[in-house]
Amino acid sequence: MKNIRNILAKGVFMLLVSLLAMACTEKSDWGIDASYSRPFGTNEDGINVTKDEKVARVTVTWDAMPGVEYYILEISKNELTDEIPMGSEENGNLVYGNTVENRILKAPFLIDNLEAGAEYYLRIKSVANGKESYWAYLDEPFKTVTEEDVLNVPAEEDLPVASGKVRMSWEAGLTVTHFEIVGGAAPIERAITAEEAAAGEAWIEGLKIFTAYTISIYNNETLRGSQEVVVPGLEIESTVDEITANTARFSWDNTVDVDQYICQPSSAPTPDDATGAVSLSASEVNEHAVIIPNLEPSTEYTVYAFYNGAICARATFTTKKGKPVGYTEYNDVEALIADWDNLSGNILVTISADADLSNKSEIPAAVTNIVFWGEGATQPKLAVKNMQTLGAIDKIEFYNLNISALSNDCVIAPNTEGSSIANIEITSCTIENYRGIVRMRKVNGESSLKLNIDDCIIRNLGTKSTSNYYGIVQTDGAVKSVIINMMNSTFANPGGTSASLLRVDKADNSISVIKNCTFYNLVDKDALVRGAKGSLTVENVLFAGSNTFQIFYDDKTLPASLNWSKVYRTSDLTVSKPGSTSTTALSYSSSQLFPNASSSTDVLDLTFGADIPNEVKIIGDPRWNK
Repeated sequence: MKNIRNILAKGVFMLLVSLLAMACTEKSDWGIDASYSRPFGTNEDGINVTKDEKVARVTVTWDAMPGVEYYILEISKNELTDEIPMGSEENGNLVYGNTVENRILKAPFLIDNLEAGAEYYLRIKSVANGKESYWAYLDEPFKTVTEEDVLNVPAEEDLPVASGKVRMSWEAGLTVTHFEIVGGAAPIERAITAEEAAAGEAWIEGLKIFTAYTISIYNNETLRGSQEVVVPGLEIESTVDEITANTARFSWDNTVDVDQYICQPSSAPTPDDATGAVSLSASEVNEHAVIIPNLEPSTEYTVYAFYNGAICARATFTTKKGKPVGYTEYNDVEALIADWDNLSGNILVTISADADLSNKSEIPAAVTNIVFWGEGATQPKLAVKNMQTLGAIDKIEFYNLNISALSNDCVIAPNTEGSSIANIEITSCTIENYRGIVRMRKVNGESSLKLNIDDCIIRNLGTKSTSNYYGIVQTDGAVKSVIINMMNSTFANPGGTSASLLRVDKADNSISVIKNCTFYNLVDKDALVRGAKGSLTVENVLFAGSNTFQIFYDDKTLPASLNWSKVYRTSDLTVSKPGSTSTTALSYSSSQLFPNASSSTDVLDLTFGADIPNEVKIIGDPRWNK
């Protein structure tokens, strides 16, 4: 029995020795299966690496093992094997978690400050009770982001207007040492303090407004990101003048050397940058002005000035009308007069010098449309008196003319049974020294009228100071439908007494629209509207002067529909009979707003004073905002 026990004991001992030998051969301290090498070894199948898309860093995760005290991670841009010792300098290895103060106790673990666009090998081992497991390897190397992009796009509050500075920000705590700023003059290097690096933000000052910069952030020689920044400035004053149907002159303040511009229809969105901009010649830059070519007639444009790729000025304007086609044209007024009684169809009268048609007031019945077209940059004078038709005419049009007379007459005043005018258009004209503009009395029964006045100066109406004058339009009961559009115009310095500018009180249907207009130095007891049973729209209008002005002749008879907005008055003007309307009083008197205004009726200059703020200058007729 004793022998049997001895034999069994020897057998068990030999079996254990064999198992130990096999474990050494399989590189496993405790197990037979290599995937379970030491109970606390890391499972290679559970190792994962997630790449950051903006920073050269990765997050490593692995399966936790029971009983592990800490982990050691090692990476290298060269392949790792068991034969390569940990921390091998020759292999370029980086070791994490092998010191007491940097123990890695659990997953995940962030490996930062790697090289962008680099490929790394990785291995992990675990430590417990003073023993280390064998290395577990990531099955294939991982790659960092190709280029770092750690800088944030500056927000609006990071770019204070006209301050010449920008706040750049990034993730707090990233290792960064300095900025490189390229733009304007020579590149600038600006150090980043330890406090700024920890906070993740820094102000860069001393930059030029309206200038584009490339701002790059570095860790020593390593580029960590860049941003394009345009330093904003306050937009400079600019003007568009010398406007024709196809060209316009754009000029700007000489404090900025504008180098490019974009001119496009106002309906198009504001350009994001100078893509497609027209570069200015050296002489245009020096003169601070450019002639814009190739424009379309009767089109509203917005022109943007650029300096170093940033918008530094803008202005909106409308091109002049183009000559209509399909008309019989008369370039010689004498020939027109000689042929007057034989006129028919569509007639275009081109007036390039002062002309007098006051003795030809009756337009022949065979005429369908007639246009009086002022040629040239300066408005030629045209004298007419109480024009009317002998039949039904579709349109009478005046363009780019100084329509002037010294009489108690109107420009258009049908006074013949059977006369009919459907449309009257007056564009880019000066009308002065008349009793009124349109007075329709004896006309074809149940007729209608559409009157458009745009870009005009109307002044010195009402030549008899002791009698009423008829203002802009008056119709009697035969005109059943009246549509009035008055835009971008000025009505100034009238004479006469207690007149109604728009008098359509006997029209059953009326639509009156007044927008972007200035009314200056009106006479006491003048009224804007008399009647207007239909609708009245008044928007962005300025009433200026030191008299008392009535909105409605009779504030008991008001339009059925009233649209009233952005209507202002000077501090020295009194408004009466407002009905349900209200006007906003400015803190400026007429003389303060218009320091160049003259007491002479021959001169009209309502250009706003230089000290008037821009939000006031946009009120009323835009021609005075210079």
